[in-house]
Amino acid sequence: MKKHIFILLLASLLLLAACVPTPEEPIVIGKDQSAMIEKAEAGGEYAASPSDPAAGTDWAARLGTPARYETSLVSAGGKLTVEVNAPIELPDVELPVVKIEPYLFTDADVRRYVSALLGDDPQCVDDAWDESLRTKKSYEKEILTCRDALEHWNEYGSIVYDNYETRGAFEQHLQDLMQKAANAPEKPETHAPTYEWQKWNVWTEAGKQETEDSYLTLLTVNEDLSQSRLDISRSSEFGRCDVRYNRDAYENLPLAVDSRTWQNELSIGERDARHTAETVLNQMGLDHLVCVLAKPTRIYPGDVARDGNSYHACWVLVFMPAVNGAAATYTEQTRTEPSDYAREWETEYCAVWVDEQGVAGLNYRNPCAIREVTVPVATLLPFDKIKEIFEKMVLIVDNNADPGGYELHYRITSIRLGLVSIPEQYGTGGLLVPAWDFMGVLESADSQKYATDEARSFLTINAVDGSIIVRG
Repeated sequence: MKKHIFILLLASLLLLAACVPTPEEPIVIGKDQSAMIEKAEAGGEYAASPSDPAAGTDWAARLGTPARYETSLVSAGGKLTVEVNAPIELPDVELPVVKIEPYLFTDADVRRYVSALLGDDPQCVDDAWDESLRTKKSYEKEILTCRDALEHWNEYGSIVYDNYETRGAFEQHLQDLMQKAANAPEKPETHAPTYEWQKWNVWTEAGKQETEDSYLTLLTVNEDLSQSRLDISRSSEFGRCDVRYNRDAYENLPLAVDSRTWQNELSIGERDARHTAETVLNQMGLDHLVCVLAKPTRIYPGDVARDGNSYHACWVLVFMPAVNGAAATYTEQTRTEPSDYAREWETEYCAVWVDEQGVAGLNYRNPCAIREVTVPVATLLPFDKIKEIFEKMVLIVDNNADPGGYELHYRITSIRLGLVSIPEQYGTGGLLVPAWDFMGVLESADSQKYATDEARSFLTINAVDGSIIVRG
């Protein structure tokens, strides 16, 4: 119950932050993308570097960008304060404007994904959703986790398993697991993957209806009698797909990257972890993705970090799409909010969890393909103009502290120039556009941190026309 209360409080805070008051001078995403593209093509003082593109690009000299930016700001109502003391991170390549479109997985793609993640000869059970095909070994690991939670019920167990009203109800759950383990097969009957797509169903007033959206779920039995799970889905209506892999089928890896910072507790360092992840992604055919974040992390049962609670130590690596060496900037806000001018849009990204045994999990979402490099070398606004927009708009966009009567503090610790994925104004595709992200830490009046500087952007500004990109 305590976990639910915290989540509700945090969700309420973030929901409030999603409501945007009317700015004094609105700067809106996507109001005129044609004009934005014309500005990117315009040339002039801040256009392409005259030097050889292969030699790199001196963005600092071209845009008048300092090494650091420092300032302190207070909103009109005095409730929101913003402190900036941040290095400015610049790419060393030209930034394009690129038209992209959602990519639907093919059968050939799926076979590559299965081979890369499950091996060349995976042994699958008939029905991944049939609990009777779960191996004894997979139950035994879950039982160990439950026993630990029961032994530490007052410290963290009741929070991890807060869907059980009482300790007695959880004890009964543990007894049920032990009974299932006793009756579970050491190794159920297996076969090679069939690669047969299944249709998602929805319930309407007319009853169960089959949709055009499809999925493929494979539950394997490994040599050590553990089980791995691979879920692949594709949506025909929205053209969005995803891949989710768990080496341990019954360990729920997080859908998102944990913003907390931990020390590396593994025998492998970042270089080896990156090599492992990149090898698998190359086998999957995802060589357009580049690593933009690598950090040690912990996977806690129920995402509850408490002293003594067992956890799985990993590296987590985030990969983003890149065009001609220019990468999209990763933030924990992996979509853009809908507006009067464009629909909601999901960003392509891939998170990979790695330990000493290899890839422990993978979450690849919203693949896209390049339709056209519309502007190979974009003309950007000078940094003085970006700074002017930031100092005004960061106090307006997502500021509910003033009308809500509570205090919030943004501490900006990193400023990054890269590409950002936004929806196409007319059509079903999107654009990769140059943009500035002002990254940092959100703190309440009691200094409770709700985000870290590695993941959250407090303002995203289109580097071509200065419009605000509202991340969600």
